Amino acid sequence: MPLVDAGKMPNLAKLLEEGICGNMATLQPVLSPMLWTSIATGKRAYKHGVHGFSEPDPLSGGIRPVTNLSRKTKAIWNILNQNGLRTITIGWWPSNPAEELSRGVMVSNDFQTAFGNDPADWPLKPGTIHPQRLEKALAELRFHPAELNEGDLRPFLPGLQGMSREELDKVEKDLRVQSLMRILADGTSIHSAATALIQNEPWDFMAVYYDAIDHFGHAFMKYHPPKQDFVDDWDFRVFNYCLEGGYRYHDMMLGTLLQLAGKDTTVILMSDHGFHPDHLRPAAIPREPTGPAAEHRQFGIFAMKGPGIRKDERIYGANLLDLCPTVLHLFGLPVGEDMDGKVLLDIYEGPSSPIERIPSWDDVPGDHGMHPPDRQIAPSDSQAALERLVALGYIAEPSADKARAVEETVRELDYHLAMACQDGGLYNQATEILERLYEKWPMEHRFGFKLTGCYQSLGRTADLRRLVTTLLERRTEEARAALEELQASKLDDPAVRDAEKERVEKMSDEEKRKFHDERATLISKARPNFFALRYLEVTADFAEKKYEDALARLAQIEGDWGARRSALVLCGEIFQRLRRWAEAKAAFEEALDIDPESPGPLLGLARTALAAGDFATAADRARESIGLLFFQPRAHYIHGLAQYRQGHWEEAENSFLLCVRQAPLFSAAYRMLGEIARWHRRDPAKQTFYQLQVRDSRRRLAELAHNKTAEERAAIATAGSHGEEIRATPELRPRPEALAGVPAEEIITVVTGLPRSGTSLMMQILEAAGIPPLTDGRRKADESNRKGYYEHDKAAALFTDPEKSWLRGAHGRAVKIVVPQIAALPARLPRPDGGPETPHYRIIYMERDMEEILASQDTMLQRLGKAPAPNAKAINIRKAYRHQERIGKSWCAGLGAHAVSVSYQALVHRPEEILPQLAAFLGTEDKLEAMRACIDPALHRARTGQPAPISSPPPVA
Repeated sequence: MPLVDAGKMPNLAKLLEEGICGNMATLQPVLSPMLWTSIATGKRAYKHGVHGFSEPDPLSGGIRPVTNLSRKTKAIWNILNQNGLRTITIGWWPSNPAEELSRGVMVSNDFQTAFGNDPADWPLKPGTIHPQRLEKALAELRFHPAELNEGDLRPFLPGLQGMSREELDKVEKDLRVQSLMRILADGTSIHSAATALIQNEPWDFMAVYYDAIDHFGHAFMKYHPPKQDFVDDWDFRVFNYCLEGGYRYHDMMLGTLLQLAGKDTTVILMSDHGFHPDHLRPAAIPREPTGPAAEHRQFGIFAMKGPGIRKDERIYGANLLDLCPTVLHLFGLPVGEDMDGKVLLDIYEGPSSPIERIPSWDDVPGDHGMHPPDRQIAPSDSQAALERLVALGYIAEPSADKARAVEETVRELDYHLAMACQDGGLYNQATEILERLYEKWPMEHRFGFKLTGCYQSLGRTADLRRLVTTLLERRTEEARAALEELQASKLDDPAVRDAEKERVEKMSDEEKRKFHDERATLISKARPNFFALRYLEVTADFAEKKYEDALARLAQIEGDWGARRSALVLCGEIFQRLRRWAEAKAAFEEALDIDPESPGPLLGLARTALAAGDFATAADRARESIGLLFFQPRAHYIHGLAQYRQGHWEEAENSFLLCVRQAPLFSAAYRMLGEIARWHRRDPAKQTFYQLQVRDSRRRLAELAHNKTAEERAAIATAGSHGEEIRATPELRPRPEALAGVPAEEIITVVTGLPRSGTSLMMQILEAAGIPPLTDGRRKADESNRKGYYEHDKAAALFTDPEKSWLRGAHGRAVKIVVPQIAALPARLPRPDGGPETPHYRIIYMERDMEEILASQDTMLQRLGKAPAPNAKAINIRKAYRHQERIGKSWCAGLGAHAVSVSYQALVHRPEEILPQLAAFLGTEDKLEAMRACIDPALHRARTGQPAPISSPPPVA
């Protein structure tokens, strides 16, 4: 923005005047391949499958740079392709190998990567460009670093002016200048492809990733004015203008693209993260595989213009997960329920079209153009790209030992996955992964540091204290040993230093690099980050409510600006617990002075204002915090409280609803929603529902903290392993408003679940409640179901029945449909007169322990004289069933139907608790005794544990 204000980026300034702009919140970890895949899919890393910069290579047995073969879900260009739209994608990371889109062009992220020193000897790797007819023309547009001369570099290095020949020779040999040449060449190559394709290929959607701006930031942000104390004077003189030059060069390229795109095109300019240009720039990079990510700022840029888009205004609360849903909405396409982002509705000048939703685009067949599952790439194509990632500092140099290199790579991928789970609120999953990693690599302290955050979030205070003690002991011992090793080297002796210097000068370049790396690592081990270690102790004190001890420790530690900000925020939170509101406010305000765009201090100030009765200020501060970072359940809750206290109950209701959508176990928000339903909505049904949610969320939180089941542990452990996708299964929620005004005789009650999950028992209960079953009676009762199966052959053929008109006979009745068929329920039914009719579904989803289901199925197969599945097959069946459950629940959630989950175990053993909730859901409270008469605890024969209590799933959710 300073460059825009100074008139140095006129094309960006014009874009901002004609559209909207704001911050774009990033995700953790801030690693570009993961983030750009989230942008393209609208999903977090544990759903899309890309977890880092490199991955195991199944062909060579070694490792390779990350490819799009790891992506498990459709990207925006795949969805558009199967909907008949033409796309152009250039340089996206990762997009190698290029996907063979039937209606699109893809230029992979390998396109601009130059190899060797001769521009004439620079072959194009196979699989870089699709379609192949474009290879020759585009290959000629690439720009090699060797084609740059001194005149090309001087606009980026004005400090060369007036230098002596000796100084110029020094600059010429500087590796940072070589890096500058490579960055410029990369950006020029990408822009050449973009300008050629935008003019010569048909397109409805075009996506271009300019990676040069990221490389400019990593290489030269440290030298950007004002000069930092840790920057050498000569370095500052040479490189202080590089970053500004890079931004101005990109502004020129932006101007060309905007001109070629035309005024009627909707344009989005965004970045996956930012860089700190101020005092928050780090003085050193952590010595770990993804250390450069420490330079990233948690907000990137978002700017947008086009027909119907607001002009010269700001947008708040945007997240990079929002891009894919927003683009789909712009094209009039449905948004996947399994996408983690939201549609940015604030972009429009007027009312937007309604948001359509489907469970998942991954389940929609079509010509999407994704790679087939068996697609592989040659190992020789990966080696040079891998070396470049090492040179850029994105990854550590892999071990020469292939097995060790693969092990370390998988370790890093799992670590990134754990951070993504933690960022998405999946603390149990993150904990399982981090515990496994820290147990195997106890001296990788970063694993332990991240694990402390999980323990704190889960309320595992005793585990947190034990872990903090272990981390302090291990890190202190490591520092002591490293210091002794350095002292034994006697480097303070001039003669020893001279001898070492002479020995190093005789080494090869590779030996020198290895020597300096090992020495730097040793020095790093000898110098622990005392702020980080003491901060850990403070977090443990805070968790144990030893607030005065925590404050005393905080007063004794020092750190850089970023550390100071973190300490002040924690101080403010402690002061709030002690009800020392004035001191809390002062701490948060000081933290905000350090970083004005930090959502934490703003939220702290909102809470402090709320306590002081200044509800207007509390609402404003909470809104500012949400405007920076939208995914903050507590911020939405505090905003809701502030609005409620001002009498704005509708605004408060919206905030509380946002809170529970982001944090489904936030019981205080449910309590406030119940208050609004009681006193303002005058809606007893909603009031009762929210009261049940309060009780259920509190119970589930207690169980999550203390009693994870064996199955839950196994599922989490499996999900934590790299290569096994973690995909969140939607929770079904009652939505009585969906059936408001619908007569009972028009409602179709659907009972669903996996086979042997208790669906037949539920049908009996519904029959007793006065809801007759729709069954053909063909399958007779037997030893497995003594009171009958309540099935209908038509329900088993939903996917193959083109009309499904038989469902008209289900009005006012109950029908059993197993999970694999549930997504085939029609959204429209044919009427006798030929017109369409919208069916009104009410869904009951039966939950049962997976091991019990499989055991019950095996018993039934034995009774039928059929062999149960062998153990290996059972594992595959278990995985398939979970996938079917995910699809089924996603469909139910996407339908927006009045739905409820019922635990079979709880229903059989705790009917006095479950049946009243079920009767309230059905509106059959007068049939409770008849419903209770259907329950026989002896039905629950295949058990894996004690009948109660249970932790997951809930009895009624």
